[in-house]
Amino acid sequence: MQHFAPRSPGQAVAFRLYLKYLYFERYHPFEPVYILQYFWLPVLTDRQIEKSSQSLHFLESYGYLYGVIGVALDEEVITDNVAKEIKLPEHHPKEVEPFTPEQVRKLIDNANDFFRLYLAIGFYTGMRRGEILGLMYSDIDFEARTISVRRSITDGKITTPKTHKSIRTVPILDDLLPYLKKPKHSLWLFGSKDGTVVRNFNSTRKRQWRMLLQKCEIPYRKLYATRHTFIVSMLKYTDLSILEVAQIVGHTTTQMIVQNYGKYIKGEHLKIDRSVKLFTDKSTDSSA
Repeated sequence: MQHFAPRSPGQAVAFRLYLKYLYFERYHPFEPVYILQYFWLPVLTDRQIEKSSQSLHFLESYGYLYGVIGVALDEEVITDNVAKEIKLPEHHPKEVEPFTPEQVRKLIDNANDFFRLYLAIGFYTGMRRGEILGLMYSDIDFEARTISVRRSITDGKITTPKTHKSIRTVPILDDLLPYLKKPKHSLWLFGSKDGTVVRNFNSTRKRQWRMLLQKCEIPYRKLYATRHTFIVSMLKYTDLSILEVAQIVGHTTTQMIVQNYGKYIKGEHLKIDRSVKLFTDKSTDSSA
């Protein structure tokens, strides 16, 4: 049999499951559903099996398992890959609920210095977390009222932003201005006392975020919801076009805006000025 060297934790898990598969195929013939029972979820309820089978980790592991069992099939160790008989449920990621205007104000007012600045930038620019952490004071042009997005911090490393379109200039709204103050100890907006940049959200920061939400009696959301809230609010409360909003937040196309955020502006089309004249030649002098 050919050598299989797992190159990731997921592949290693799948390979161990594959060895179990060979054992049960020889000594305990079974239907495809037993893959769930013997490999992933021993002694679990049907509800737990259903819940786990909807996770991305499950789907990834299933892909690896299907592959390594396929190796055994190619080597004629077995005669059929029963993994193909498993009907996987569709994965529906949980929708991110935007914060309400009242919740935004409550969070900023109750946050500590670090989170107050972070949340203000997140809510009023829609920047990604890595882009916010990667801001330097020199990126702010108070005269032009803009912020230049030039870098991002990902996995603790300073990199360029996510895509070419992510390198951009965003406007500074009036509500954001009071929070943009020159740091005392660093060139970075989110710098440590020794001048170095804060490279990630460690467990302490994540715990502080959870505690802030609890203090404000707001259901838990990931920090990414600040960007989500900005986009929804810009679409709902301003006259900017979808293209202009996409340019501000660094999306490469308007398709992602429409697909991900259009559902949050239901009914806006009903606010149309009903006096609009669709079939009137505007070039014609109405007084003639």
